[in-house]
Amino acid sequence: MKQKIIIFSIFLTTCLQAFSQQLVVEIGKAITSFDYENSQGSQLDNLQSTNQNYMYVGYRTKVFKDFIFASLGTNYSTYGAIGSDNVLNNYFEWETSYLGLNVGLDFRIFKIKKINFYVKSMFSSEFIIQGTQTLNDTVYDLVGADDFDQTNYFFRAGTFIDYSISEHITLFFQYMGGKSKQLRSSVSNIDQEKLRLVSHNFGFGLFINLKP
Repeated sequence: MKQKIIIFSIFLTTCLQAFSQQLVVEIGKAITSFDYENSQGSQLDNLQSTNQNYMYVGYRTKVFKDFIFASLGTNYSTYGAIGSDNVLNNYFEWETSYLGLNVGLDFRIFKIKKINFYVKSMFSSEFIIQGTQTLNDTVYDLVGADDFDQTNYFFRAGTFIDYSISEHITLFFQYMGGKSKQLRSSVSNIDQEKLRLVSHNFGFGLFINLKP
């Protein structure tokens, strides 16, 4: 199934190149954390966020004049968190990498000379390609673990500004924040664990015009 998603995303973005107006390339830093609740409804007291990286490549095209744009692309994102349990003296650390397919809409709200201001929303479907959990001195592989090895649906919203460097290249700076849909737990009873991934992405990139 995962191989089919990769092939489909590559095929779809390749096909859209002929109809798209801009190639989008973006890199950045993400402040990530886990919204975790155990089967008793308690959260880890000392669960902290970590700094991670992400990359995005896609296509962007006009939907309505120069005000509404749609985008489609793929992202590589890492998520993580660290924490401890003061009662049992346990140390926890998670680091996971996901590959995703994204669709988005952005709206230009105003313009000052060459600078444009936008609001943006994006939905992504992501699956894990690498992940580890460290518990004290023991490291566990999360690929294949029920709570992580499943499709991760993520909704993000944010804003960005862009500045035209030339007729063909535009530089942009962006913030996007969001939280994933609750990951399904392997526990089947009512009082089961709850886990969501949280990220705040700060990035910059280029819009590259594909048509004159």
